[in-house]
Amino acid sequence: MNLNSAVSVALIAAVVSILGTLLTVRATTRTNRNSVVQTQIQEILKKRIELYPQIWKTCIRYEVNWEFTNQDKTREWAERYAQELNEFNLECGVFFSQAVYKKFFDLRELLHQAIDETPPGIKVSRRLVDGIRGSFYGDHVKSPGLSTLLKDDLGSYQDALLARRSEGR
Repeated sequence: MNLNSAVSVALIAAVVSILGTLLTVRATTRTNRNSVVQTQIQEILKKRIELYPQIWKTCIRYEVNWEFTNQDKTREWAERYAQELNEFNLECGVFFSQAVYKKFFDLRELLHQAIDETPPGIKVSRRLVDGIRGSFYGDHVKSPGLSTLLKDDLGSYQDALLARRSEGR
């Protein structure tokens, strides 16, 4: 073997070695990044599992339970409902998905509209009561409600969604 062929073989081996090292570093970096992202997603999901039932509880208290006890939905009802949601948002809003936060924002906006438009001791207009209720439960035409989005974030509707898509809907 002459010197030129030995140098050529060494250069080729060096290039292959460098490329192999770069590919290994890139794969390791990508794997580590994916692992960190997965861990972060798991932690966020754990926090949502802890927090989302609190939103649910508040909304059920001021919607279903309020109606079951035949209480009027007055300005004071809207104020209490909005206050609980606002306090919750201060500590926990950072864990919301974008879809949940948008619907949460819409609900609070409707409640504040009800507060602004309704004198003390007077019932909130049917239009706003229906809008507030629809914001939580959805209207099955325009968009899902906060309740559906909360469940979606927690994976409750995953199988139903897959079944619905496979049925061609």
